[in-house]
Amino acid sequence: MIEKATLPYTKTMVSIAIIIVIVTALFYAWPNLTRLFSADQTISQAQLRFAKVQLGDLQRDVSVQGKVIAANSPTLFAPSSGIVSLQIKAGDTVQEGQVLASIYSPELTNKLSQEDATYDQLAIEVGRHRIQIKSSLLNNQQAIELALVNLEASQVEKNRAELSIQDSLISQRELEEKVAAFKRADLAYRHALQNHQLQKESMEFDLKSKQSQLERQEFVVTDLRRQVANLSITSPTSGIIGSVNIREKDTVALNAPLLTIIDLSIFEVEVMIPENYADDLGIGLKTEISFNGQTHMGEVTAISPEVFEGQVVGRIRFEQTDLAGLRQNQRVTARVLIESKENVLKVKRGAFVESGGGRIAYVVNNHSATKRNIQLGARSIGEVEVLSGLEQGDEIIISSISQFNDSELISITN
Repeated sequence: MIEKATLPYTKTMVSIAIIIVIVTALFYAWPNLTRLFSADQTISQAQLRFAKVQLGDLQRDVSVQGKVIAANSPTLFAPSSGIVSLQIKAGDTVQEGQVLASIYSPELTNKLSQEDATYDQLAIEVGRHRIQIKSSLLNNQQAIELALVNLEASQVEKNRAELSIQDSLISQRELEEKVAAFKRADLAYRHALQNHQLQKESMEFDLKSKQSQLERQEFVVTDLRRQVANLSITSPTSGIIGSVNIREKDTVALNAPLLTIIDLSIFEVEVMIPENYADDLGIGLKTEISFNGQTHMGEVTAISPEVFEGQVVGRIRFEQTDLAGLRQNQRVTARVLIESKENVLKVKRGAFVESGGGRIAYVVNNHSATKRNIQLGARSIGEVEVLSGLEQGDEIIISSISQFNDSELISITN
């Protein structure tokens, strides 16, 4: 009888315990159940990435891919039309000043010979004119001296006549003849002097004219000799022959491209920059160039004004010149440092920037995430600046938010 009475009591206690456990579980689980049923969407925490908003310095930069190219790769052109003789082939190593090719130009060679002959003829004419000047000046000097002798003799005769007329030794007519003879001698002397000076100036002018023609012809000959000397094409720098655009004994036209030399002593990096960063970049920006596990500093030296397939071509020069291990067309990664901002709100960069258009973030609170409108500023490779919508210490989802379908509240499960 006692066992029969105890059995209903035990069942009652078990039922009460079960009810207490269920109520307790519901009490603790109720917030989660409420969040679960009120959320627009539920997603596993394992599918998400999180980061906290921090206050600190932000280095705005952009990472680009590029390749190593020779900073100096001149193309040599034909200085004249003619027949080419090659001394090298593609891939050959050459030294500065080495003869690479020569051009046989009969037209240029003949023209030099003709102009040389013209120069010699003008030089002879200038020499002959100098001799003529000396001869003419000598004749004029003789005429002056003779005129002076006649003048002095007439002066003596005139003085004697003036003394004789006083003693009535000669007639007045004879005196007048002596005076007239003196005047003629004086006039002849002065004319001889003037004629000498005039002829001297005239002959000097003619000599200058001929000398000017000779100098001009000398310039012509010098230029032609330079052109003929340039028919032997030499290397402007040490390096290797990159490409040869002609074949042996080809006939080429003036200014036709012949070959390209690659200077392997100085390298640059050619990078492809996304179009949306092109306006932010400028010549002189510092860069970090990574290759072979090493990082070297560089500087942006050129940015193309032309956009091709959504990208802009830029050039970066290494600050160091003695870099080992670089090869032509080697692939490298460059980080261009655009600007540095101090003491700004920032958060780790993730796919939420692109998927949310930089205007939406999901702020995490316990096991839920609430949609919030934000505004982002400067962006770097690893971080973005927060202008509004978030505060220091906020934790947000930085993975892609496209799967949330613009939901206001997201439940995050374990």
